[in-house]
Amino acid sequence: MSDEEHTLSIITLVEKQKKGRHRYNIFINEEYAFSVHEDILIKHRLVKGEIINQQDVEKITIDEERNSAYLKAIRIIGRRPHSAIEVKRKLKEAGYEAAVIDWACEKMAEQNYLNDEEFAKMWTDSRIITQRKGRNLVRQELQQKGIDKELVKNAMETINPDDEFAGAMKLAQTKWKQTSGKTMDRKRKTGAFLMRRGYTGSIVTKVLAQVSSEPNDEEFDFIDDAFDS
Repeated sequence: MSDEEHTLSIITLVEKQKKGRHRYNIFINEEYAFSVHEDILIKHRLVKGEIINQQDVEKITIDEERNSAYLKAIRIIGRRPHSAIEVKRKLKEAGYEAAVIDWACEKMAEQNYLNDEEFAKMWTDSRIITQRKGRNLVRQELQQKGIDKELVKNAMETINPDDEFAGAMKLAQTKWKQTSGKTMDRKRKTGAFLMRRGYTGSIVTKVLAQVSSEPNDEEFDFIDDAFDS
């Protein structure tokens, strides 16, 4: 038998992990070498008796790391939608290298799992309708999530004014009932509350005029000092 035959690396055992779901242990020359996800096992055709060299192991290791990052990212967006920047940040926090993170996010973008334009619109609809927040606060949230300025602008243009007004009115009616004092004091406090929720001055003025059952013929000066109350 030649020296080359003595040094051949052969997969001698492929063992499914008992606790690791979809993961397999690979043994080379009767010794444990590494573990891989089922997807990588199939991709590289890792079966008993297969000859494997160091170059093969390096390729497998890279693919395994990429696949791991990809599956981690899938779990992240499975909990709730995320922007691309959010996913990249969480993968970095999980210990993945930049090149691996970029690969995983590019793959997700190709599959439309990561789409900042759709994310911005969905986030905006949810905040405006469900959580009753105004466009100023929603815009700020999208910017904090790393959404491109143009995409944020487009998302703001999709807001239905009637939905935004309805949300502000609902909040104002509740706040108005909870607030005591003279009419102007109640307006200032309710207005300040709506401003903190991200509603624009024009919406707040219209809402206050309606919720107080008074004609909109007086100057509301709460806008400039809304946060002083």
